[in-house]
Amino acid sequence: MLTVLIMALILSSLAIIAAQLTISNARFSQYETRSAEALNVAEAGINYYLWHMSHNSSDYKDGGSTPNTAPYGPYAHNYYDSDGNLLGTYTLYITPPVSGSTIITVKSIGQVPHFSGTRTVLAQLGQPSFADYALLTGTEVWFGVGESSTGAVHSNVGVHFDGVNNGPVTSASASYKPTPGFGGDGAVHNGVWGTGGPTSQWQFPVPAIDFTKVTADYNSCIAQAQSGGIYLAQTNKQGYYLKLKADGTIDEYLIKNETSSGFSTTTSSPIANLAPPANGILYVQDNVWVEGTNFPGRINIMSGRLPDNPATNTSITIVGNLTYAAKDGTAVVGLIAQSDVRVAVYAPNTIEIDAAMLSQKGHVWFPNNGGAKTKLTFYGSIDSYDYWTWSWVNGFGTVTSGYATDTNTFDTHLTYGPPPCYPTTGSFAVLNWREQLYNP
Repeated sequence: MLTVLIMALILSSLAIIAAQLTISNARFSQYETRSAEALNVAEAGINYYLWHMSHNSSDYKDGGSTPNTAPYGPYAHNYYDSDGNLLGTYTLYITPPVSGSTIITVKSIGQVPHFSGTRTVLAQLGQPSFADYALLTGTEVWFGVGESSTGAVHSNVGVHFDGVNNGPVTSASASYKPTPGFGGDGAVHNGVWGTGGPTSQWQFPVPAIDFTKVTADYNSCIAQAQSGGIYLAQTNKQGYYLKLKADGTIDEYLIKNETSSGFSTTTSSPIANLAPPANGILYVQDNVWVEGTNFPGRINIMSGRLPDNPATNTSITIVGNLTYAAKDGTAVVGLIAQSDVRVAVYAPNTIEIDAAMLSQKGHVWFPNNGGAKTKLTFYGSIDSYDYWTWSWVNGFGTVTSGYATDTNTFDTHLTYGPPPCYPTTGSFAVLNWREQLYNP
C-alpha cells in the first residue's frame, strides 16, 4: 500500500506539473500571438504616415496644429481589419527633418486588446532627390572603356556602358537607337547596354525623372529665400559674382562684363558681405558667377528668372575652385540653374569643384570654346538635362577643349542630406526601420 500511495502521489504531481506546463504554454502562446499583433499594428502606423506624407509632404503634425515643439504627438488611431473589426491602436510621434536633411522619423506604438504590453517601431521616411544620383541626365550618355561610375547613374533616354559601374545604372527606355556620338552603331539596343558591368546593377525601363518639375520647386524656394534666406533681385548688369568664404559668409559683387579671358565687376570691393542664409537658401533672379574655398556651411544657390521664358533663362558659371571645408556631410553647396551650370573657359588649368549641380534645361559642362586644360577634380552630384562633359576630343582622341584628366566622385552624404530646397524626384519611402525594445 505504501508503494501504491507513493506512486499515486508521484503520478499526481507529474499530472499537476504537466497541466501547469500546458497552461503556461497556452498563455505564452497567447502572449506571443498578441505581442506579434501589437507589432503588426505598430507597423500599420508607419504605413499610415507614409501614405499621409505622400499626400502632404510638409505636414508633421498628422493634420493638426499641436504640439508646438517636436517630436510632435501623440496621435492615436484605431486600426481595423477589412470587416471593420478593431485590431488595435497605434500612437504616433513625428520628428521633422533636422536642418540639412530630408529625413522624417516616425515612432509608432502598437497596442492590442487583452495585452498589457506594447510594441514600438521607429522608421525613417524620406523622399529621393535629384542629389541621389551621381549622374542624372535627360539625354543619352556613354561611359567608355576605362571609365567608371560610383553611385547611381540614370538617363531618360539610354545608357551605353563599357566601363565599370559601382552602383545602379538605369534608363527610362526599354530600348533606344544610340547616336554615333554616343557610340551608336546604327542598331537598336536595350535601355542600358555595352561591354561593361556588373550588369546585375543595370535596370530598364524605370520611371523617367521630370526636369520640368524644377520650375514648380523654384516658386517654393523663392518664398523660403524671401522669408528665411537670401533673395537677390534681377540687376541691370550681367548678374552677380558670389565668393563663398571660409568663415561661411558670401562676398557679393555685380558683374560688369565677361570675355573669354575673364570677368570684371562694378566695384573692386564687395558691395556686401552676406551672412549665411538662415535656412540655407540663396535665390538669385539673375545669372551667377561663383567660386570659393573651404566653405563650411550648407547652402543652395539657385539662379532663375520667373515667369519662365527660354529667352531669359539664367546660368551659373564656376570661375575658380569651389571646395568644402570638410567632406563629411557638414558642408554642401547646391548650384541650380534654369540653363547651364558651366565651368568658365578662363577657369584655372587645375580645378576642384565640390557641389551638387543641376541644370534644368541646359548642360552641366565645360563648353566647347576654350583651350585644353589639365585636370578637374569633382566631388558631388551632376544633374544635367542635356549631355554632360568636362572635355572635348577630336577624331584622334586628343583633348581640344576642356580638361584632359577628370576625376568624378559621388558625395554619398547627399543621399540623406541634399542641399536645402533641392528638388525631389519621387514619392516618400521607408528608408529603414527597427523595433525599439526599450526606452533608454
